[in-house]
Amino acid sequence: MVKTFPIWFHVCFWLLYTLVYTILGAGYKNDFEEALIIELLNLPMRLLVCYFNYFLLLPILINQHKTTKYIVYSLLSLIIAGFIQRIFIYEALNILNPNMPDFGLWLPYKFLQSVLLMASPMIFLIGIISISRMAESQRKAKTLENEKLQSELKYLRSQISPHFLFNTLNHIYGLSLENSKKVSKLILKLSDFLSFSLYESKQSFIPLQKEVDLMNDFIALEKSRFDDRVDISISLPKGENLIGKIPPLILVPFVENAFKHSLKDKSKKVSIAIKLDVVDDVLIFSVRNSKDNEEHSSISNNNGLGLLNIKKRLDIVYGKNYDLKIDNLENEYIVNLKIFRK
Repeated sequence: MVKTFPIWFHVCFWLLYTLVYTILGAGYKNDFEEALIIELLNLPMRLLVCYFNYFLLLPILINQHKTTKYIVYSLLSLIIAGFIQRIFIYEALNILNPNMPDFGLWLPYKFLQSVLLMASPMIFLIGIISISRMAESQRKAKTLENEKLQSELKYLRSQISPHFLFNTLNHIYGLSLENSKKVSKLILKLSDFLSFSLYESKQSFIPLQKEVDLMNDFIALEKSRFDDRVDISISLPKGENLIGKIPPLILVPFVENAFKHSLKDKSKKVSIAIKLDVVDDVLIFSVRNSKDNEEHSSISNNNGLGLLNIKKRLDIVYGKNYDLKIDNLENEYIVNLKIFRK
């Protein structure tokens, strides 16, 4: 569909076009009045050619991708218009000046000149339409891309931590059977975790403090399940170092991944080290976890649905403004993430 411009645009276009060509024409004979008369005599046919192209040829042929037909019909309309214009100008000038000398009505180069005079405003108009269509297409493409990214972000966020919630509920249920005093505290932490997942995670960005609080709740819930099997080291900033925002659930899945893979062997004690720092507006986050040798062959550097999701989210939100390195060593799995927040 050809873009329709408002009436004021067309009026301004023709006023400016006529003024510019009048000034150019006046430069040859230094006669502004004569140049203006010539331009006004040319104007009706120019209008006819332009709007024949604008309202008929462009919408019908270009939208149907019939470019060759469009070019042929445009050339034919210009030739016919040039022919009519030569006769019109000749008769009009004779009326205005009966003693006017012959100016070569049918000279080929004069005829070509008339065709070009008819074509020039049409070319300008087509150029403006083309630029406008390109800008509109880019705007729509950007809008669609943003909508696609937002949909993908929502989809990726919805995939995070379902098995963690299932396992934690099972653990709390087991503790309730033992009448453990831990149950009430764990239910409260799980409630906070669910509240975050349902409400806070829908936001594009959240305060870094909230992500850290969620991480602490997660670690507390996991330690309640594996306290005797996990040696965990945590270094998290406090106060002023937690100023800033971050996409929700962008750090916690790395911690979840560490617990999941390090605790696959139920007979061994494992170690997990978590460190978060903010230096010169660069967020530096690392997670190290021990693992069984057999895990080395089953985990790749970009393994698992959770880590793939996080990498996609980082790509969408930060583009090139982050650095993620994952080292899958024989006995240790290391994640190092840097987010450049400027």
